[in-house]
Amino acid sequence: MSAGADAFGMQVDARRPRSLSETAYDAIEQMIISRRLAPGAMVSEGELGAELALGRTPVREALARLKAIGFVEVHPRRGVLVTQVDIIKHLELLEVRRPLDELVARCVIARASDDDMATLQARTEGLLAAAAARDREVYFRLKRALHEAMVAAAYNTTLTGTMGPLHAQSRRFWYAHEPTASFLDCAGIHAAIVGGIAAHNCERALAEIGRLFDLLDRMTRRALDRQPLV
Repeated sequence: MSAGADAFGMQVDARRPRSLSETAYDAIEQMIISRRLAPGAMVSEGELGAELALGRTPVREALARLKAIGFVEVHPRRGVLVTQVDIIKHLELLEVRRPLDELVARCVIARASDDDMATLQARTEGLLAAAAARDREVYFRLKRALHEAMVAAAYNTTLTGTMGPLHAQSRRFWYAHEPTASFLDCAGIHAAIVGGIAAHNCERALAEIGRLFDLLDRMTRRALDRQPLV
């Protein structure tokens, strides 16, 4: 497989050029996650197309995908509404993600190549550095890169299709609600998960995943009592 990485460590398949709809999807998703398009904002396809220098068709296709994961609502003749972040739904999402993350870890232990493991360890090192610097933008980009590298190393296309939308919803929630003070704790647990996987120690990796999700559950419940951080 011919693949590389961009400046933030994101996986890029060098063999296949990205479609315009994929480009539009990534750009609009990031605008929503980073709250450049805040919850409650109403925009039009035309406005988005003009900002991204893209035509209506790729923007429309991107919005259809974003609607499917609950990021937007499309209102004919009115525009596109950015949805609110629902904390209760995020608690439900964590319940769904926990066993799937455990399955990903098992698959990676069984199937990952040496190159895959080197990529996971490099992503982990980058995430720890971003956490130490408390760089919110880079931290979330590198956490995405780590998640995508982990799922890719599982070599299960069904898991890939399932985890992508779940990770996107989690990114949106955590960008708004994860305090920078927790970055090192979360990054450290991710490093411990990768360490368990690299050692082919499934029990250790699953224990660290359990510790991660217990922490995420506590942080989500605390978010009920405060406003978004960004």
